[in-house]
Amino acid sequence: MNINREWHLNNKMPKNPTLKQRIQWHLEHEKNCQCRPIPEKLLEKIAKIKAESNNE
Repeated sequence: MNINREWHLNNKMPKNPTLKQRIQWHLEHEKNCQCRPIPEKLLEKIAKIKAESNNE
């Protein structure tokens, strides 16, 4: 696994992030650094949000 140290130094996760902030951070993280995948529970929440928005 490669870590993009510079990206991590410049893009800290906010303290006590909202769900929206967590999702945004992890999506950007995935684009810029491959040190770890998006947590499974967060992927489930993202899928649920997408499914709900498709049903509207």
